[in-house]
Amino acid sequence: MRERVGGIAASAAAAKAALVCASFALILVACGGSSSPDVSTAGGGVTAACANPTPAGTVNQTLTEDIPSDFDPTANPAPTTTIAFTLLLPARCPGDTFPLILQSHGYGGNRLKTLAADGTLHPMDPHFASIDELVQALPYHGYVVISYDERGHGDSTDANARIIDPRAEVQDAIRILDWAYDNAATYNIQRLPNSGVAKDLNVGTIGYSYGGGFEMPLAALDPRIKTIVPNGTWNDLLYSLLPGDAVKLSFDGLLCLLAATAKTSAAIPLGVHNTPLVATLCNAVGVQGLTAFTIRTRDDLVAAMARPGAFPRSVAESELNPFFFTHSAAYFEQQEKLGQPWGFGESSAKLRAVPALFLQGNRDTLFNLNDAYFNYSYFKNTGADVRMLTTEGGHMNPLAGQLEGPANCGSAQGVNAILAWFDEKLKGQGSATFDAIPKVCISVADTPAVSPIATTYTGTAIGVALDDYPVGSLSGSGAVPTSLATLSASVPVGTIAPVFAPVTTITGDGAVIAGSPRIEKLSVTQGQPAVQTAVAYIGVGIQRGGKTFLVDDEVSGFVAGDHTNNRNTNDTAVLLPGVGERLQKGDVVGLLFYPQHVQYAAIVSANLVPGAIGTIDYALGVSIPPITSTLNLSSLALPNPYAVTLSNVELPIFIPGEYGGSRLLQ
Repeated sequence: MRERVGGIAASAAAAKAALVCASFALILVACGGSSSPDVSTAGGGVTAACANPTPAGTVNQTLTEDIPSDFDPTANPAPTTTIAFTLLLPARCPGDTFPLILQSHGYGGNRLKTLAADGTLHPMDPHFASIDELVQALPYHGYVVISYDERGHGDSTDANARIIDPRAEVQDAIRILDWAYDNAATYNIQRLPNSGVAKDLNVGTIGYSYGGGFEMPLAALDPRIKTIVPNGTWNDLLYSLLPGDAVKLSFDGLLCLLAATAKTSAAIPLGVHNTPLVATLCNAVGVQGLTAFTIRTRDDLVAAMARPGAFPRSVAESELNPFFFTHSAAYFEQQEKLGQPWGFGESSAKLRAVPALFLQGNRDTLFNLNDAYFNYSYFKNTGADVRMLTTEGGHMNPLAGQLEGPANCGSAQGVNAILAWFDEKLKGQGSATFDAIPKVCISVADTPAVSPIATTYTGTAIGVALDDYPVGSLSGSGAVPTSLATLSASVPVGTIAPVFAPVTTITGDGAVIAGSPRIEKLSVTQGQPAVQTAVAYIGVGIQRGGKTFLVDDEVSGFVAGDHTNNRNTNDTAVLLPGVGERLQKGDVVGLLFYPQHVQYAAIVSANLVPGAIGTIDYALGVSIPPITSTLNLSSLALPNPYAVTLSNVELPIFIPGEYGGSRLLQ
């Protein structure tokens, strides 16, 4: 079977968690010779063109490679690592070959081992779940899928997880692709023998969260990658975990709870074997850390990890910072700008023009829209076809009562767009669905009210298509220029509710706020009585009809001092997390300043306790007990008085259909 090759594709991740958390369209492929494929009636897809095809199925494999099980000498590393993976295979006839999709899972999860019943996609399911469902359906649309357990996860547990280390996890993925090339004839995988690239394959990648994190460095280091589709993943782990040098204790703790789960219950097929550095971090900020609620700033975290009694070993800041930063796309971009090597055996430290489709959740409280925007910008600057869709899905925090929505941006349905993307980039099969994928689409669905009895997301999808991602105040036709030279607010002792500071009042109908607010300088000063380092917790707020609400559940923490950019990112100003919301005439749009916030509160119990906020469920059908945070135990929430001054506050507000290149997608 011959197919034109172009672009770059992605393969999805497994093991959905309600704390870490889109379906896609149909594809036709020829199954041998010049015969036209037959469209199946079971959710679309194709049927084999020969009389007795090998049926669709799965094959489990392992690969032992000469990469150490860890690079930390205190972990007593073995010289080799064994990676477990599963091939999800389409029905195939003699001589057929298919593009390959490489997929991996979220942190604490494991690989996909089963096929879907048919090729049906589920665009209305929660974002992360729909991605897994898409991956399991891809063989019915003419793709071979390899889903693998990252080291330290699932059945790849003779090695330690190093949080997508380019020397470890990324090399594991490269070795899997080498194996796929060597075994291509057995499993009908499409080779590209005359490309000039060693062991070349027609391959793309997909995944979410941890399973999205491997895709950018792999695309940089392996010239075989033709396209990537990362979902809900990071640009810089230090920015995600320590925004404004404030420790995002809530989700950091949830991730550590995932890592520890398998050690407390053999019935739960999750958990992580971490490298000692990460184990020390989790022992400081996780539920097992009895003083985790005191670790509120980067300095607190550094001190806790460096103390002599830290377990399993002490970690200095000089080791902590580069460990996480070098495992991020932001590091690759920074080195490239400096004209420096990446340092991972590459022949050229310059990102190739790799087509990429990024999906990210507006209300993702672990990896916010800025992560996707930074990744989108880096890949787009190569001249590649790069697009970005934002959704109401992603990493939802059960402590905040969040419910995950689907991977859709208005009428742009995530899984259908992804399938069309793969078809075009890996098969050269264009479609109306592919043509309709916007360059940028920002979800402007209403922020859902938190309900203690709700169990599913019920919002109505609506998005705004744009030519590029908006940052700060906009200009031109349809723009609503919004800036404020100086904004000040104080949060005194005893304040429980957030303090609202207005920026602008909306005078007409039809406007939206969509994109990332920009602040030239942000200064936080200690209030009185000063019982601990001040941290300002800031989000975009709207006053409407006598009530005030936080837009898209997004809050950033900033420690006392001056901030002129987001530390460890490649931007030149402070960007608050990107948001999307429809506005009404009379709305007052501004900033909210919180004395405390659940996103930055430590988890203090994983047991059933009064006031706990429900269970954390996984796609695998298991759960961990209800949890609670320091905000449920007021005796542990110390006063946090502070004052804040902001210079040149800018908000991205415009009228879709009037602002250049924009339109509503409903």
